[in-house]
Amino acid sequence: MTAVALLLSAAVGTEAMADSPKDTQPPSTAQQEKGMHPGLPFHDPADADTGNQQNVTITLGASQASFQVGGKKVYGDSYSGTFTAPTIRARPGSTVTIKLVNHLPVATNLHFHGLHVSPTGQSDDPFLCVAPGATTTYQLAIPANHPLGTFWYHSHAMGTTCSSPGSYDMSGMTGSMTGDVEDQIFAGLSGALIVGDDRTLLPASLRNITTHTVVLKDAQIGAAGHIPQNTGGNSINSNNPTVRLVNGQLRPVLSMKPNETQLWRLVNAGADIFYQLQLDGYSFTVIGEDGTPVALTTTPNTLLLPPGKRYDVLVTANGTPGSATLRTTAYSNGPQGDQYPDTALATLKVAGTPVKRLPAFAGSMPTAPDDLSTAPIAQKRAVQLSENSDGTQFYINGKQFSSDASVFATPAKLGTVEEWTITNTAGEDHPFHLHTTAFQVMAVNGDPKRYIHDQDIVVVPHAVNGVPGKVVIRIPFSDYTGAWMFHCHIAAHEDNGMMSFINVVK
Repeated sequence: MTAVALLLSAAVGTEAMADSPKDTQPPSTAQQEKGMHPGLPFHDPADADTGNQQNVTITLGASQASFQVGGKKVYGDSYSGTFTAPTIRARPGSTVTIKLVNHLPVATNLHFHGLHVSPTGQSDDPFLCVAPGATTTYQLAIPANHPLGTFWYHSHAMGTTCSSPGSYDMSGMTGSMTGDVEDQIFAGLSGALIVGDDRTLLPASLRNITTHTVVLKDAQIGAAGHIPQNTGGNSINSNNPTVRLVNGQLRPVLSMKPNETQLWRLVNAGADIFYQLQLDGYSFTVIGEDGTPVALTTTPNTLLLPPGKRYDVLVTANGTPGSATLRTTAYSNGPQGDQYPDTALATLKVAGTPVKRLPAFAGSMPTAPDDLSTAPIAQKRAVQLSENSDGTQFYINGKQFSSDASVFATPAKLGTVEEWTITNTAGEDHPFHLHTTAFQVMAVNGDPKRYIHDQDIVVVPHAVNGVPGKVVIRIPFSDYTGAWMFHCHIAAHEDNGMMSFINVVK
């Protein structure tokens, strides 16, 4: 079918972020929220969607821009003139073509987080580099059997540079056009990506329920209205006061009818910070995690979303009118990490004429991956996450990221399953992320985990009394050869060394 072009390119703003006064310490959260409009009706992000077309073509223009955050003018980076990038929708078996135009003064690129597509060529290759003024085109061949669920996309510029205009392999490049993952996600370059519609996997009564995409991002807003960057002697501090936003809105009101069931697609598309979600008086029915349908639904009262994490959940409203607060509860990711206060994110308003309550869903979702508990293990590997005492330099197996060499001397073989033991000697949690595939968590700190889902991010607990945190995972290496990236998904940590890759060969 003929591709349909949808232009989402933002013009370069004359009031560019780089021209702002340097804000070394953002004001208090209350001061940052001054001039915003809380309590407006909830809105989903705009869709970069071409309707029912099988193959889509999208143009994203990465630009310095001003945009509305909770109704307040803020300066940052954008793909479409908004802080929350448009949601890309794709179908299994389709080809998604994305033209990335770089209007930024620094290098950039794209990563399609969680997608099981090729990590080489003009696909999901984080080593591609798009220099200022340059354009490159990504072509994502979505497999026909790709999991249905929620993913996301963002800059993955990795602190490296392009030598001149054009699209290049990032390895070995030198120059002055340095990109930075933390800077670019923090400033606004991230959005949701949805493959298919996982409602089709639910019982017939639930296949037409309302869905919402809930993109969680925080914004530190300086006194001059600019999102800070790691430039001019400044450094982003993820523990500073910040404004927690839902789809770029400040504490919006999401409406449901009494007894109504909805599907919420939850995405932490921020650079560094965690969300521990709670909907007061409610539980979530988890039907998908990190874009993968679950083998067994669960009904937790809270959900922990480190940077990059996604959940697809069913929420059923109470049978009588009322309201509830969606919040991120007080949370610490370790004594060496950040301490987050309890913060209201949105209000659920239950009102109107009651509807018929649909049967609760429990059990296995069709297409959930196979359990790897009894799979033959081709190789076992050790991955140690560590950092210096100042929390400024980060390591995997004692080494900082190099595009020239993996921390592993031997490659992984296509068609095999490996078991990795990941330890964390630091005083803060590290969310471990693997590109190209999801994995199965076997144990956390020696506690065996029953198989209920796959995931592409797992929190590796911090060390306690000198005893490292430990997570054991099993990884299926299927379909694609090439360099599969892995790293801590706190963007500041990957930018400062906690990243590597494994070569996958036939």
